Amino acid sequence: MVRRRPCGVRPFDGPTDLDDRGELLREWIDEPCDFEYFSSQTDGYNIAELRKIAQMTSVEASLRGSKQISKADVKNALEAFVTNKMGDEEKVDEILPSLDDVGGMNAQKQQLEQIIVWPKKYPSLFEEIGIPLSKGILLYGPSGCGKTLLANAIIGFTKYHTINVKGPELLSKYIGARPNPALLVFFFFDELDSLAPKRGSDSTGVTDRVVNQFLTELDGAEGNMKGVIVLGCTSRIDLIDQALLRPGRFDHHIECSYPSKEDRLSILKVLTSRIKISDDVDFNGIANHTEGWSGADLQHLLTNAQFLVSRNKKLDFAEVDMESIKAVFVESQPKRKTAQIDRIGGKVTLA
Repeated sequence: MVRRRPCGVRPFDGPTDLDDRGELLREWIDEPCDFEYFSSQTDGYNIAELRKIAQMTSVEASLRGSKQISKADVKNALEAFVTNKMGDEEKVDEILPSLDDVGGMNAQKQQLEQIIVWPKKYPSLFEEIGIPLSKGILLYGPSGCGKTLLANAIIGFTKYHTINVKGPELLSKYIGARPNPALLVFFFFDELDSLAPKRGSDSTGVTDRVVNQFLTELDGAEGNMKGVIVLGCTSRIDLIDQALLRPGRFDHHIECSYPSKEDRLSILKVLTSRIKISDDVDFNGIANHTEGWSGADLQHLLTNAQFLVSRNKKLDFAEVDMESIKAVFVESQPKRKTAQIDRIGGKVTLA
């Protein structure tokens, strides 16, 4: 049985240390228990989470008809808690983009499907050939080229449980917790270069500890990596610690660079499917004159055209036409492109 918290005592949101956890667990739990073991297995959990896990262990023991909490009860409660936590994380972003929402990038989509989906779809084939399952996949390339969009789309396509990990959580909530082995789980790290930069780049040593812990978890030293795929995105692969990039950790590096003309055409069609667009818009002409533009740049162009149209017409009937796109084209150009044009002194036209 877990005792109630005294009145006036507020839960603390930060992680607890070993001694604090032991003291709290002894205060909350009446049943005999290996509190030292319990404390060692709950590193990084805050007080509210720890109390919930304590309640769950008492339930596990009562289901066995026992008045003593065993190590198995602790393990089962932790697995159930993490599974529920993954469900909560997944609900935060229930509406994920589909692969159809990602314009172009057909090669990248196919590669991700082969790496992630095929091993679950054809397990006997992979076992027979002896192909090892990938632990980590890194999407890299310039900003605005659809890395995060593609990552979320493949996550939505697979319908696997997903945990989006922020920097401080790397050494707190999820490290040391065992996901349910029956589930395939994504750990998604956006802007991985900010979480795992080259060791020695931080005078405090904090990032070194983060990277070292990350390496330990990827190597599966505790046997926790079964059924786990780590998916990372970065715009600066050169800043990531090289030890993370070797085979056995992030096995696959998939480049998401500036889109080709065909990809730009595909992106434009996806983007314009969500807005009012005139029949006179020349998608081929736009694609021809936007070499070196990212998907985000194309979105910016259309957004500027929408604002222009809405200022000049009634919003309910505003359609983006070719004239409005031409009018905002120069101001919508990415800075890198504008700088080149200024140096050359050229004039851009969509005619």
